[in-house]
Amino acid sequence: MNFKNIDWLIGTFSGIIIAFTVSQTIPAHWNMFLAMAVGGGIGMVLQFILLILLAPFFGAFEVMIPVSIIAMVVGMLSGMAAGSVPGECITATGGILGLTVAILIYFSNKKLLS
Repeated sequence: MNFKNIDWLIGTFSGIIIAFTVSQTIPAHWNMFLAMAVGGGIGMVLQFILLILLAPFFGAFEVMIPVSIIAMVVGMLSGMAAGSVPGECITATGGILGLTVAILIYFSNKKLLS
């Protein structure tokens, strides 16, 4: 089966899930460096959970690489922005970043295979 369209959805929704969770977890009064580190850690925990849930259905390679990049970038950015940016904006940015990473990986794989 061909799951290329689902790969983009997985990237988008994993970015949304990670950004929302981090923005709801990090308190507004934390230092940005501490919030970034904790946000990255929360992103990595969620990456592991998403990998366990999605890899049997869509393949480990197709899930592990994009979600690990998304978890690191979105988790750290959401942690730093949690104190000063509204949660809806953080969640939307996480979805956009997740989609962007999924598209970049898609075209990178397409270039490598041609």
